[in-house]
Amino acid sequence: MANFPKLFIPGPTHVSDEILEAFSTPQIGHRTPEISELISQLILDIQKVLYTKNHIYLVSHPATGLWEMAIRNCVKKRVLHCINGAFSKKWAQVSKEVGVAYDTLEYEWGKAVQASDIKQKLESGRYDAIALVHNETSTGAMSNICEIGDVIGDFPDVCLLVDAVSSMAGIKISIDDCNIDFILASTQKAWGLPAGFSMAAVSDKFINKSSTISNRGYILNIDIYEKYYAKNQTPYTPSIPHLFGLKKALELIFKEGLENRWNRHKEMSNITKAWALDMGQSLYADQDARSYTVTSIKNDMNWDINSINEKLLSKGFRMDRGYGNLKGQVFRISHMGNIFKEDLVEYLNVFKESINE
Repeated sequence: MANFPKLFIPGPTHVSDEILEAFSTPQIGHRTPEISELISQLILDIQKVLYTKNHIYLVSHPATGLWEMAIRNCVKKRVLHCINGAFSKKWAQVSKEVGVAYDTLEYEWGKAVQASDIKQKLESGRYDAIALVHNETSTGAMSNICEIGDVIGDFPDVCLLVDAVSSMAGIKISIDDCNIDFILASTQKAWGLPAGFSMAAVSDKFINKSSTISNRGYILNIDIYEKYYAKNQTPYTPSIPHLFGLKKALELIFKEGLENRWNRHKEMSNITKAWALDMGQSLYADQDARSYTVTSIKNDMNWDINSINEKLLSKGFRMDRGYGNLKGQVFRISHMGNIFKEDLVEYLNVFKESINE
């Protein structure tokens, strides 16, 4: 079997051997008591990780599809898309493609979405949904989701829709305390599982509103998800290996302890930022908006990123060279999921050696 480099990219992230082994668990039927028992336990455990009583949907496709689920099941008037990076921009494109009315609130990349700006927009009465990315993977910029949730609490007819793809399971998100009505993530980032599976936590407010909306399509229709949620099943045949992998990942999360997990990601973030500054580089995201799971670094020193990438590959590591138009100018270091402090320190030391060479 070929040796593959250890991943320090923002996704997919490194998957540990014990999680990979769980994927080889024998199949079970997707309409059986066994799977209902498994899904029931998964839902209870995910609710603990997310500090919520909201319904948890387990979905066997990328989280990109959940962007559409959120929009199609929620927006009757107009959605305000807060854009501060590549993925929040793409989410707005979803609204355009499905024919939902929307406006945008745009920020410079690297900056956080501000609760005060959202409050000002909501006072117009124009919107019944706000959509934003909690942790912009493209820039390493994290917004204060609970400050935004506090604003939403003053507008009971507005739903807060949150993409937490690169923060969920790596950064503490108290869903119920933060008034989040729909939050989505995929499993290949801080959850530390292979790609191809995602989940959403959905509030009663969102579910009730969905029932008043027509033309929600079929495969992403909340009514169908609710029907099978009551049975602890999924509407369509799920990726059963992912369910067993998620079970193992949750076991490891609780073994580590939730607060220890949140603190580990913060510590690794601090280590990475200190390393970048010590190497003469600067940080791309604003000081009050720096992610705990992925650090974006401005290439002020004009390192030959492609050359460094080749050297790291030869030593068994896969680096990130930047996203889209930022490639080469801003690169990212991922520190989430199954990456621990000792893994990160090893990578940063090898990275430094590769530069010195």
